[in-house]
Amino acid sequence: MISVYLDLVRDALYPKKRGMLTKRNKFLAISELSEMSAEDIRKLRFRLRLSSGMFASVLGVSEKTVEAWESGTNKPAGSSLRLMNMLSAYPDILVETRTVFETGEVR
Repeated sequence: MISVYLDLVRDALYPKKRGMLTKRNKFLAISELSEMSAEDIRKLRFRLRLSSGMFASVLGVSEKTVEAWESGTNKPAGSSLRLMNMLSAYPDILVETRTVFETGEVR
């Protein structure tokens, strides 16, 4: 799914040459981050069926950080917020990128 998207964007923006997409390109913009409330974060985690520890591992933060977000003590920002926005729109990305997969082992 992602590789197809990248090919389409690259071909549309660079029909005659291959290259990296940059901010200097007039045809490319980065979407604004959508704020997520404590309830939004909790709903996303439940929708993904991840424990708070597993969700924290996916985002690269501590479990305490996820707990603080879900209690409303702290608000996510930066890359964590971007990842949660992406996961909200494309939850299958975890499986497609093999970020989360079954090992067959019980721990």
